[in-house]
Amino acid sequence: MSEAPKYTPSPAFDRIAQHLDLAVETFWFNREPSEQAERLEARIKFAAKLLAKAAGIAHSRALDSVAQALRFPAWHHLSAHLSRAADFGSGPLPSGWLDGLSAAVLLATRAEAEVTIPHAQLDAFEALGETLAMLTDTPKQKVLDEVSAALCGGRTWREVRQRSPLDASAPLYRFVVHEHDAEGGPGGCFEESPACHQLVEQLDANWQDYDGFTKAQKKRARGWVEATLAMQPTFLEGSLALAWMQKDAEEPLALTTVNAAVRQAEALIPKGFKGRILWGHLGNRFYHRLLWLQLRLHHEQGASDAAARVARKMLRLNPNDNLGVRYALPFLLLEQGEVAAAKRSLKALADEPGLTAAATRTFVAFAEDKPAEFRRELAAALFTLPVLRAFLLNDNRALPEGETSYRHMQPDMETFAELAWPSYCILPGLRKACTDFLAEPAVLAAERELAAYWKSYWEDRRAPGAERRGSAEGWAQLLALNIDKIGPKPRRV
Repeated sequence: MSEAPKYTPSPAFDRIAQHLDLAVETFWFNREPSEQAERLEARIKFAAKLLAKAAGIAHSRALDSVAQALRFPAWHHLSAHLSRAADFGSGPLPSGWLDGLSAAVLLATRAEAEVTIPHAQLDAFEALGETLAMLTDTPKQKVLDEVSAALCGGRTWREVRQRSPLDASAPLYRFVVHEHDAEGGPGGCFEESPACHQLVEQLDANWQDYDGFTKAQKKRARGWVEATLAMQPTFLEGSLALAWMQKDAEEPLALTTVNAAVRQAEALIPKGFKGRILWGHLGNRFYHRLLWLQLRLHHEQGASDAAARVARKMLRLNPNDNLGVRYALPFLLLEQGEVAAAKRSLKALADEPGLTAAATRTFVAFAEDKPAEFRRELAAALFTLPVLRAFLLNDNRALPEGETSYRHMQPDMETFAELAWPSYCILPGLRKACTDFLAEPAVLAAERELAAYWKSYWEDRRAPGAERRGSAEGWAQLLALNIDKIGPKPRRV
């Protein structure tokens, strides 16, 4: 591992770079001063070339004018200052060297086409153009159009000032196929254009924490999304946000919106592609979120078969299952009466004891008519997830007094309830079997014993001056003992 570069404080450079949204340049100049100086010199020479043509002056005079605009007496002084970087090696930068380039950091900007340039950079480029116009006695607008605009990759300064990702004509997304993905097999990933990346940043600013918005805030956020999609209908993350907003408002159009977005995304994938699309690649996450929302909307509308197809697709494309599809698929299959398929789908949960994984196995065991397995899995689920009692009795007040809802982990109970409830009601006899189980004196006694141990081991220790009573090993042993005791139903004598 290479040694981290030694940082030299450069207050003037750091302040201006931060203001121009170029703070990363401080890091790179400290890490690779020679390479960065060469890159900056090339940009300065390019600016001089543009200025020489716009002002009709010699290249040498243009170099001097650019140097003066960057606060050096002449090009010779600026060139000598930059050339010093070749001798710095891996040590810290000489004090004041980087500060000397504080006015030049603007030229490190690499403006992207179809992307709005930060206002601070626009103002700085305009000020640079005005200074160069004064130094060369050239009309300001001519310098702005032919030098400042060109440095930003534009044809005119007006066009650069008005640049917006809403006007982007290049594709917002593309799909790239890789022979080997992060796990060694064939795969692919979606990549955003710079304009799309900026739209995503604006989307995040407008709708993050949407669930906590007031009605007026939700209206504004939705208005922004709808206006953006009117300008850029292929902005898929915008469509994902709109579909969530429609779901939140209980509008049937949510499924139509998400189906259209999924079709748009999959149209980018080459025909015949059989690789994986892993969640680990950031560019793929909007696609998996689209599929997850599509699954849930299908399920809400009673199309568990369509939801199951989406679930299987997601697990095939992303076997690591970062969104928890493995918890959904068994319930979707149970709703269709596909008990054997539901049993097979539990392989993905084989290594997950307790919590909602055990609750899922409980439902499948009941459907398979395996009473001993049903009791054991239900005990494991109930004892590790006390709030399950409230779910099974459909009563938020059913949790015993003093009992905590969760132990160790808090799974996504909202999604579990949404997916599990239909199966709970559909499977004949399941609801009665669960409520009868909850009423057994032995079950109630086990819950009390476990709750008391958990309280003394985990909760009481948080009180001032309290000491922990018990241990992790003791808790695990007590849990296993009670699961074994409750699991197989005692024989009648």
